[in-house]
Amino acid sequence: MQPDKKLITSRYILKPASYQAFEHTRNNYNDQPLSLSATSHSCFASHLMTNPRIIRTMIVFLVGLLLFSGCGRTKTFYQEGVSLELAQYRKKHIYDVAYQLHFTLPEQKDLPVEGVARISFKPLKALHGVILDFSPGKEYLHSLKVNNDSTIYSVSNGHIYIDANNLVPRQDNVIEIAFTATDQALNRSDEFMYTLLVPDRASTAFPCFDQPDLKATFELSLEIPAHWTALSNGQETGIEENEDRKTVYFAPDQPISTYLFAFTAGAFDVISQSQNGRTLRMFHRETDQEKIDNNAPAIFEQHFAALQWLEDYTGIPYPYSKFDMAILPGFQYSGMEHPGAVWYRDSRVLLDENAPLTAQIRKASLIAHETAHMWFGNLVTMQWFDDVWLKEVFAGFMADKMIREQFPEENHQLQFVLSHYPRSYAVDRTRGTHPVKQHLSNMKMAGTLYGAIIYNKAPIVFEQLEKIMQPAPFRAAVQEYLSTYAHDNADWSDLVNIFDKHSQENISQWSNAWIYGKGMPEITWKTGSSEADIIVEQLSEQEDSDFPAQFLGVKITDANKENHKMVWFHEDKVEVKTENKWQQPYLVMLNGEGAGYGFFKFRETDISFIADNLHLLSDQNLRAALYINMYENFLNGVVNADEFFLYLSTAIEQETHQPLQDYLLSNLRTWAFNFPVFEKNTDYQQQTEALLWKKLEEAEADQAEMFFQSWMKLARSPESSLTMRDMYLGEQMPGNLTLSESNRTQLALEAAVRNPANAELTAMELERTENPDRLRRLRFILPAVSHEPSSRDAFFASLSKPENRRPEPWVLEALYFLHHPSHPAQGIHYIEESLLMLEEIQTTGDIFFPLNWLNATLQNYHQPEVAIMVNNYLDSHPELMENLRLKVLQSADLIFRAADNF
Repeated sequence: MQPDKKLITSRYILKPASYQAFEHTRNNYNDQPLSLSATSHSCFASHLMTNPRIIRTMIVFLVGLLLFSGCGRTKTFYQEGVSLELAQYRKKHIYDVAYQLHFTLPEQKDLPVEGVARISFKPLKALHGVILDFSPGKEYLHSLKVNNDSTIYSVSNGHIYIDANNLVPRQDNVIEIAFTATDQALNRSDEFMYTLLVPDRASTAFPCFDQPDLKATFELSLEIPAHWTALSNGQETGIEENEDRKTVYFAPDQPISTYLFAFTAGAFDVISQSQNGRTLRMFHRETDQEKIDNNAPAIFEQHFAALQWLEDYTGIPYPYSKFDMAILPGFQYSGMEHPGAVWYRDSRVLLDENAPLTAQIRKASLIAHETAHMWFGNLVTMQWFDDVWLKEVFAGFMADKMIREQFPEENHQLQFVLSHYPRSYAVDRTRGTHPVKQHLSNMKMAGTLYGAIIYNKAPIVFEQLEKIMQPAPFRAAVQEYLSTYAHDNADWSDLVNIFDKHSQENISQWSNAWIYGKGMPEITWKTGSSEADIIVEQLSEQEDSDFPAQFLGVKITDANKENHKMVWFHEDKVEVKTENKWQQPYLVMLNGEGAGYGFFKFRETDISFIADNLHLLSDQNLRAALYINMYENFLNGVVNADEFFLYLSTAIEQETHQPLQDYLLSNLRTWAFNFPVFEKNTDYQQQTEALLWKKLEEAEADQAEMFFQSWMKLARSPESSLTMRDMYLGEQMPGNLTLSESNRTQLALEAAVRNPANAELTAMELERTENPDRLRRLRFILPAVSHEPSSRDAFFASLSKPENRRPEPWVLEALYFLHHPSHPAQGIHYIEESLLMLEEIQTTGDIFFPLNWLNATLQNYHQPEVAIMVNNYLDSHPELMENLRLKVLQSADLIFRAADNF
């Protein structure tokens, strides 16, 4: 069916054929952006003296501008980005917002994307008029009309200012704008493109009110090459063909925030599946049909299961008209939850055959997480981005619940502990830690709020909260929250008030320490009033916070018996009666049941017990807590590097549960890369290589890749590079390992970076790689693998330009090879310049990229000179944004520890 060329629904969308009527001659003074320089004042005045209407408008405008610039509270209105004051002003004075957008997408990525926006809204009479956000600036604006009349407007610091005199209060007003979009949020290649507008990038692509609490409907048309397909939030309503081009139309759906608006277009294959009257579509670019066949059924099934579970848990049907997904090569995040159009990174959901169980669970958890966002974050959205943690904690917490049903045979308390505690501790133990809820004065800094505290500490807090409230009242409170604020916005105080209604405890008071406090409490024990009892005490309180009351899973074990109790630790000392007399030596684990957050310092007797009895501990949760505590005690200097290696070697040799094996291997890599003992001790290198090869030969097919990855990264002997070569050529293959294409490519790169004689393997891999996206990725990374310093230097120098730092995951892979742990000296001279680029990267990169850039740069170093470089950078940049300073401290934490302790 061909849609009406003028109407999609009841609102007008401008199409390319309409541009002439829509645009005005740039020479017409009515359509020129207002310049406030002295020269332009006089030229403009002389040009307009004969037009009384324009003179009246100009007087009103200038008076408003003077008021605007003179009012202290409104000085932040014209700051770059969206200040909290501007957002509050607009929320108070603007409502019923709707966007009709058209974009013309050229196939060639070096050609500009042209657009037309028609923004309708109802204003209240407001002193400061209407301020739209459009960061590209006035040179990207081609015409602007208000209610079909050309008008005077000014452009400054990424905002368009329109005087209130041009608007009709409490009635529909329409601003029509023709513009050119920048590529910052458009992520373009010659074969496909996609938008990514979170948190404040919508205004880089089109004029809008770029704040989360001005929800709006979005109606869209895209003119694209005829052989492309397109996807957006709303239902596709029609296609208009025109030779080698076509225009695709999308209807509006429920109101959403600007950061959730999305579209993608390109050369995609589309597959679909239906279940219980619901049809899902998957857009992808994978050329390996076997990989699609192996993964697509589970992808669809896990989405269907997640949607059904969430409808049951929340009591609210799926809130949007359809659910589609796009699997994108090189996508910056693991996933992004646009309503009706979820994006996933291809490598996160299209797994290799015989992928480890941990990868399968991560994939299912990612799908559950993004699906949960349809209710938590999309249906109900945070008022301001300082509560971005709220949508993420709900999505993660609900995903953990869903995974329990999808993998019923697994130990899900163990999964929860391993998924959240180590990542949260990795930030909370550092000088760069911060509260769950952070201050945010301007949306341009919203991306700096993201990190492990939001994604990993907050779910731990919610697990404690559900224990306090009990599951049924907790669920009832969640349902009330969603129904009360459906298709609207809410903040943490709104939710905590509902929690208080459904709980006998004072949730507001309890949450203060966890939501507004920071850091890890140090918790220890001593013998109580009898030898059978212990006293649990907190040695140091979290900085700037109340006491963090929590449940502790206290577990005591000796050679003959064990005892465990769930303890409510709500004051600085609590006595625990165990009713057993313990035989020395015995082990006390204050988080032994997978509950308990903090640094649990070991005694000498604990360490001795672990060394002698590790093989006797059958409880997986106890072993998980023990492994995590040992790692934290090593980092805090309680366990020395030699003791830690001996323990790790024993644990890796004996451990049989795959998630625990995976965690131990990550500890081994950290110990080897971030501390000097491994680099200086060839015996440790040989022992590590032999242990991992032995485990690789013994491993089942679904465990082999895990040991292969660690062996490939840690092998140091000259023989290992020859072994890698033989494996690549198929002349040697240990145990049950099968090389997938991704593993084969990684093997070629690892072999080549170690030995220039293996460079021919990467040339062979270029010939063997058929998928165009994977071929582009390999070509991007290869200069970082080169043994020619000039090639590496040229590649690093190219990264100074933002357009060369895309796709971001490829940049991070290349940085790994520039700073490869087998050649630490060759990358160290890039560190200072990498730090100097950080502020610009925060401005131009996506939300996770600044920290990922830091981690990829610093993660394999332990040298004292690197610690000095980092400290010098921080000392010489006192004006550095506080959140960026914290990220530097987070990323460099292990370097500081190595410098202090070794």
